[in-house]
Amino acid sequence: MKSIFTIAISFLFIHFAYSQNVRITGTITDQITGEKIIGVSIKEKNLPNNGTASDIDGKFNLQASSVKATLIFSYIGYITKEVVLNGNNNIVVTLSPGLLLNETVVTALGLERESKSLGYNIQQIQAKEISEVKSVNFLDNLTAKVAGVTITQGASGVGSSSKIVIRGESSFANNNPLFVVDGIPINNNAIIPRSVETPSSFQAIDFGNGAMDINPDDIASVSVLKGAAAAALYGSRAANGVILINTKDGTDSKGFGVSFNSTTSIESPFKLPDFQNTYGQGNGGNFAFKNGLGGGVNDVLTYSYGPRLDQGTLVAQYDSPVTLPNGTVVRGGDVGVYNGLPITPTPFVSHPDNLKNFYETGKTYINNLAFSGKYDKGNYRLSYTDLNSQSYIPGVNYLRKNVSANLNFKPIDRLNFKSTIIYQNAKSDNRPSSGYGSENLQYGLVAWLPRSLDIEPLKNYWQKGLEGLRNYSYNYAYFDNPYFILKENRNELNRDRVFGNIALKYDLLPNFFVQVRGGMDYSNEDRRLLRNYSTNRFKNGGYSEHNVFFRETNIDLLLNYSKKINDFGLDLSLGANQMNQQFKSNQTQTSALAQPQLFTLSNAATPLEIFTFASRKRINSTYGSAKLSYKNYLFVDVTGRNDWSSALATPVSSKNSSFFYPSVSGSLVVSELVKVPK
Repeated sequence: MKSIFTIAISFLFIHFAYSQNVRITGTITDQITGEKIIGVSIKEKNLPNNGTASDIDGKFNLQASSVKATLIFSYIGYITKEVVLNGNNNIVVTLSPGLLLNETVVTALGLERESKSLGYNIQQIQAKEISEVKSVNFLDNLTAKVAGVTITQGASGVGSSSKIVIRGESSFANNNPLFVVDGIPINNNAIIPRSVETPSSFQAIDFGNGAMDINPDDIASVSVLKGAAAAALYGSRAANGVILINTKDGTDSKGFGVSFNSTTSIESPFKLPDFQNTYGQGNGGNFAFKNGLGGGVNDVLTYSYGPRLDQGTLVAQYDSPVTLPNGTVVRGGDVGVYNGLPITPTPFVSHPDNLKNFYETGKTYINNLAFSGKYDKGNYRLSYTDLNSQSYIPGVNYLRKNVSANLNFKPIDRLNFKSTIIYQNAKSDNRPSSGYGSENLQYGLVAWLPRSLDIEPLKNYWQKGLEGLRNYSYNYAYFDNPYFILKENRNELNRDRVFGNIALKYDLLPNFFVQVRGGMDYSNEDRRLLRNYSTNRFKNGGYSEHNVFFRETNIDLLLNYSKKINDFGLDLSLGANQMNQQFKSNQTQTSALAQPQLFTLSNAATPLEIFTFASRKRINSTYGSAKLSYKNYLFVDVTGRNDWSSALATPVSSKNSSFFYPSVSGSLVVSELVKVPK
C-alpha cells in the first residue's frame, strides 16, 4: 500500500538526464539535529539543468562534469550552500537552518519578535505558501517548507490523519506538537474506535485528526516553534514543539473587499507495484475453483503460484459459468446457488491491469468566498469554504464546510476587542478501514489480488438469487469482494466543530498593556459502522454507533511591559491560564443483525457491547518571561511556567500536582557587533 502515491497537481515536473563524466554520491544532514534531509535540491553550478534531489535517507546521486565541479545545495528553510568537490566523489553536506535577521515572527503567547532576538529556532510560513496549491489537510501544504519538520500523509486517502513531527521522534507514542490558533490551543488527536481486535471485530478506522479541520484559505501565517526554549511558556503540552496559526482578519484590506477562489484537482495512483503476469492463482502450478474455501484445488489461497497464464489452458474459476438443472447460467462464485454442480473451465489468462482498473480518477473541488473590510475603528473578515473530495478509491469521500468570522474593534482609545470564531462540519459516506485483515480494502487488493483475476465481474457483488444475503467473491476464507466492502461495509462520519476566542486588550501606558482572553474548542462527532450479511468478519452482519465529544476552554490573563533605557531594552511578560478539558466516548455495537440491511441497535441479534470512557482535566498555570537586549546585537531570554494539574492530584492531597518549566536562551548577532566592510 505504501507503494501507491497520488498526484493532486495540474502540472508535471520533468527531469532531464544529462550525460556527464563523474558519478558523485553523498548524504545531506541538518547541522543542528544531524537528521537526514529529504528533498534537497542539488545542482551543478553553471549547469542548471544538471540536478537531482536527496531521497528519503538524505542521499543523492549525480553525474557531474568533473571532480572539480561546484555543487549548489538548496532547501526551503536552510541556507543555500556551495561545495567544491576538489576530487571527492563521495561527500557529506550539512545545511544550517536560516532566517532573515530582521524578519518579524509570531512567538509564544502571540507576541511578535524580530527573529534575530530569539535564542531558539522558529520558522514562519506565509499564507501564499500554504494556499497556493490546496490540499484537503493543510498540514500536507507544509511538506518541504519547514526545516526539521517531517510530515507523513495519511495512508487512508482523503480525510485521513497527517502526522507531523518536529525534530524527530522523541517517544514511542504521542509525538504531536501543540496546535495554537490565534493564541488558543486546539485538539489535534485522532480518536480510534475501541474494540478488542479479534477475527470477528471491527478493524481500526482513521477518521482524521483535529488539524485537518483548519481551512487553508483562512490562514494568514504559520509559525513553527522548535525546541524547549521556544515552547516553554506552553508547558508540558508543548514538549514536541508548537504550531502557531494566525488567521486572516481583514487587516490588509483597503475598505470593503470580496474575494472568491475555486480550485479543482485530480488524483490517481502514480505508481503501482510491478507485478509478474506469468503465473495465476494457485500454488505449485495447480489451481481449480470450487467454493473458495479449499474445496477445489488450492482455491482457498490467493497466491499467484498456480498454472502458467496465457497458454490456452482451461481452468475452473470464480467467474466461470455453471449451468443449473433448469438451464439458468450462474457463476462459479455463486456457491450458495449451484450446490456443487460442475464449473465449466474457461481460459486461464493474465489481467495485468486488474488493480489499475479498480481505481478511479479522484477529484477535489474547493470553493472559497470571503468578505473583508477595514474602517476607522477596526477590521473584519467573513469566509465560507466548501470542500468536496472524491477519492480514487470508489465510494470513498470527504466533505467539509467551513465558516469563519474575525473581528478587530477599537470602541474607545486604548481598548481593543478581537474575536475569532470558526465553525466546521465534516462528513463522509465511507472511511476506509485500516490494519491487517479482511476489512482493509488496500491490503487485499495490493498484496493478494491474483494475477489471473478479472476484477470486472466483482462489480455485481451479490450471489445470484441471494441478493442482500451473500456476497459474490473469488475467495471466501480471507477476503471480501472489494466492491462489496465499499458499498455494504461503510464507515460513516458526521462531525461538528467550533473553536475560537474573544480577547480584550487595554493599553495602561504606551508601553504597558493588559489582555484578557477566553477560548474554546468544541467538537461532537457521530460515527456509524455498517456491516452487511456475509462479510468475512461478520457472517450475520454488524453495526456500531460511536459518539465522541470533546470540549476544552482556556482563559488567560497577560500583562506585558517594555522599556528602552539608553542601549538597553527590557521586555517583561506575566500571565496566568486555566485550562479545562472534557472528553467523552460512547460506543455501542453488535456483532450480528436479526434482519439484513437494517442498521439499528434495536435490530441486534446478540447482546450489545458497550464501551464508555469519560475524562476531565484542569491545569492552572502561571508564567512569565523577561527579555534583555543590548545595542540590538545581544539578547537574553529567561522564561518560566508553573502548572498545577488535576491529573497528578490525589483525593487526599494536591501537593505533588505542581511542576515547573524554566528556560534560558540567548542570541548574539555577530554581524551587528562587528561591522564587516562592504
